[in-house]
Amino acid sequence: MREFFGPLGLAMLTALAAPALAQDAPVQPESSGTPAQVDSTPAEQLPMGQAEAPKAPQAFVKETYKDWRVVCVRADERESCNMQQLLRDADNNAVAQVSVAPMPPAAAPRVAAVEVATPLETLLSEDLLVQIDTSQAKRYRFSFCTPQACVARFALSAEDLAAFKGGKEAKVVIVPLVAPDQKANITMSLAGFTAAFDDALSTMSGQN
Repeated sequence: MREFFGPLGLAMLTALAAPALAQDAPVQPESSGTPAQVDSTPAEQLPMGQAEAPKAPQAFVKETYKDWRVVCVRADERESCNMQQLLRDADNNAVAQVSVAPMPPAAAPRVAAVEVATPLETLLSEDLLVQIDTSQAKRYRFSFCTPQACVARFALSAEDLAAFKGGKEAKVVIVPLVAPDQKANITMSLAGFTAAFDDALSTMSGQN
């Protein structure tokens, strides 16, 4: 595959690293030779400490099933899990990511929610194609873009889910913005898909 896309998440990692680097070497204030002023605020007007805001729940890898990993977040004694896979090009660069989450029975006929994140250099008007093995490809619209990626969100029916569980691999096709006459084919392995989905589903079902 030609180098149409850079590794997904590189911009995100750079952005996250920048503040940390800036904090590594704190700047020492220059001494002016002037004595420090004494705070004359009356004791009854001194500020009081405030409770620290609760930390955002941290994601963790619960289990790995071949080419899929189950990622969970624990909040308020409940776990929410999905399954994820980084999609890599021929040079082993991560160029896309797919996440699949079971949906509750109330969402029927939708049984799973899917998010596919692709590079910003994707031609959105050409949509996203997903083909499982030799079956007919399905087309999905992109939903939104963030500063790091563009995301297609869609739901799977029970029939779609069965195809993913029974397949060997899926081909994800996107069109590069810089080469609209070309197509980038990215392989999504389905090894471990069933076990990972069942794990995420059991977590959701056990808390309903």
